[in-house]
Amino acid sequence: MVWGLLGGGAAAGACGLLLHFWPVLTRFEWAPSLGITLLNAGAWCLLGGVLMVASSYYGKFRARDRLLARLQLQGTESLLDVGCGHGLLLLGAAKLLPNGHATGLDLWSRVDQSDNSRAATLRNATLEGVADRVDVRDGDMRNMHFADATFDVVVANLAIHNVPTRDGRRQAIREIVRVLKPGGQVALMDLKNTGLYADELRRAGMRDVRVSWPSFWIWPPVRTATGRKQVGNG
Repeated sequence: MVWGLLGGGAAAGACGLLLHFWPVLTRFEWAPSLGITLLNAGAWCLLGGVLMVASSYYGKFRARDRLLARLQLQGTESLLDVGCGHGLLLLGAAKLLPNGHATGLDLWSRVDQSDNSRAATLRNATLEGVADRVDVRDGDMRNMHFADATFDVVVANLAIHNVPTRDGRRQAIREIVRVLKPGGQVALMDLKNTGLYADELRRAGMRDVRVSWPSFWIWPPVRTATGRKQVGNG
């Protein structure tokens, strides 16, 4: 997507300049107007690409750290990262769990992430020095093979929106609540559908459910749906 925005923006801008300024083309009445349109489109695409690069190299780490700080982890929790990908959130959490454990779950789609694989995530865990407290599983968030009330915390980052249907996303939220221990908490960061996540969390009996203001550390901006499972919930 980033390369598409940068390449498409540059191509649109170049075509716009030619249509607007090249004498051979400007004799056509429609050429200058189309040139301005392409210049504007190219500028917006380039801006989007630059913001996404800045997000990837810097902003996403700030957004991750803010999410983890909000959880106020004690260091002994069992944590699940749903749709963990390369482990940005998973490994950041593992560093805060010296006496706990972090589990990642993913289907390993490579549509949005190159080299997305279990081996790549485990390799990153080794590089970050947390391999001894990280476990990575293959699985679908809509049907997780974990027992009820397994985890103290469940998190997700830019993952649940990839489930293709609305009902599927609701099923994923129900599964998250199912594997969460009574008193446990969730934090689900995404660029869309966070209102739906919050609605399903409330339907499942979660308390203190909230959706944050947009965070512009990641582009496109993200919100985080949070909540806590009531003690005594099944």
